Amino acid sequence: MSVGVALLVHQDLHRAAALVRALHAAGCRIAIHVDAKVAPEEYDAFFQEVSALNGVLFSPRIHCEWGRFSLVEAQMATAGLLIDTYDDISHVIQLSGSCLPNRPLRELVEFLDRYRDTDFIESVAVGGVNWIKGGLEAERFSLYFPFSFVNNRHRFDAFVWLQRKLRINRKMPEGISPFIGSQWWGLTPATLRAILDDPERAKYDAFFRKCWIPDESYFQTLARKHSARIRSRSLTWSRFDYHGKPMVFYDDHARFIEHLDSYFVRKVWKGADTLYKTLLDPAREAAPRNPDMSVAFHAGIEKAESRWLHGREGLFMQGRAPRLNDLSTATTYTVLSGFDRVFKDLAPWLQTQTGVVLHEHLWSKNKNCFQAATRKLKHNIGTSRRIRDNNAEGFLLNFIWNHSDDDPIFNFDPDVSPSLAKFISLDPNARIFYIRSAWLLGLLRDGEQDKARLCAQVRAHSLKEHAHLEALAKGRAKVRIISLAEIYRQPGAVLEDLKLMLRPVQNDLSHEIPDFKPHDGLEAYIESLRDMGLNLHTDFESALDDTDKTL
Repeated sequence: MSVGVALLVHQDLHRAAALVRALHAAGCRIAIHVDAKVAPEEYDAFFQEVSALNGVLFSPRIHCEWGRFSLVEAQMATAGLLIDTYDDISHVIQLSGSCLPNRPLRELVEFLDRYRDTDFIESVAVGGVNWIKGGLEAERFSLYFPFSFVNNRHRFDAFVWLQRKLRINRKMPEGISPFIGSQWWGLTPATLRAILDDPERAKYDAFFRKCWIPDESYFQTLARKHSARIRSRSLTWSRFDYHGKPMVFYDDHARFIEHLDSYFVRKVWKGADTLYKTLLDPAREAAPRNPDMSVAFHAGIEKAESRWLHGREGLFMQGRAPRLNDLSTATTYTVLSGFDRVFKDLAPWLQTQTGVVLHEHLWSKNKNCFQAATRKLKHNIGTSRRIRDNNAEGFLLNFIWNHSDDDPIFNFDPDVSPSLAKFISLDPNARIFYIRSAWLLGLLRDGEQDKARLCAQVRAHSLKEHAHLEALAKGRAKVRIISLAEIYRQPGAVLEDLKLMLRPVQNDLSHEIPDFKPHDGLEAYIESLRDMGLNLHTDFESALDDTDKTL
């Protein structure tokens, strides 16, 4: 069996030609669509260079525009050409001319050969969990979009405003519900044939022609109707910033790129000579994937995005002038969120290592747990939960004042008191260690089997966490966001940073760490939630080569 590649090309044709030659050398069947906007002389040179290769096809050229249905038409033209021409294709992989294989292509062929009946397409249910970074989500389907976002932005925005005012609400065609995801997918010929030959296709095409960015929803929605088995993930790694622009790979990403959980990456800068030379070498031997390198890469991206979005302390620039407020905590303090779900006996371990008392149940709703926590408080702080909850900010200020000589530190779940969570996020004295998506551990241990109830719980937790992370990003607290991948793969590094922040002079006592609470099956659990159409920002992913462990 061969792998089919549907390639969309619109610029830097010499780089796309190099990719085509590499794919051809690996035995792939290739169908190419070149945007009709490309100049005839550029197209002719590209055609002459690659058309002589056996197994390379060209689809009719379409004038494509970002955000419009023309991109879906180009996808259908190339994918349809492949499955109409060849009957030995296991999957059709959708790529752009700026993609590169971050793993040797033979690994992709071997992987897909093991999963001939599986479609790999990120397909996330619309509503409840925000997949996009800014912009429209559900309204992509409920409103009309006759004007170009790129060429006529004023009319685009004005018409969206008018439709909201008139409460326009288009309905999805009967039999389908909206899903959204990356446009870089890998579908089986059977699924593609079912989509392209669907008797209701004309109705679906007419609907999606009026949607915004349908290349992120057309196949993602119809695959849910026709696929026998979906893995909700893309084989191509891509990331978008908060303006909807794709992240670009450069030569200085070379040491990380082969460790990403994918087989292709997008988008690669046309001048990245080292990447093109290395990744397209048919004889290259890639090192085994190292999850720690992937975690480090994602952490670097998060740090860069944070600098770009929020600036740095003391940096004056347009839109980021300091804002004064009336926060008045007496000293710096540390807040741990999610650690009580991951570790057991963290408090005695931390006291042994640093001499600092971790207040574990200071905000507990359980009467007995709270009373036990108050026994560690100093200077006769009130022990009434009613007093604490009536003025949580005042209770916190009192706690910090009375423990200002002790490096005050406590566990805190933002869901317990959202108003206090906002207060802490705005406090420049707060130092927050937040384990993202730690609530998944509670769901895992609860063992909920009802899918509808489980999906509702996941969406509720996700929305609350999304709002809290936004508050942290806009606040003045010093925040460290820790993924589940990082805490389980590098717990020593996280705890070492915590120890150094509290009592660096006592840091040489021991390098032992507390035991984990049970978390067996977490990776498979996360994959199963994703395959239900839920979008989870966990960064806790096993390599694609290990997919057979969770299928």
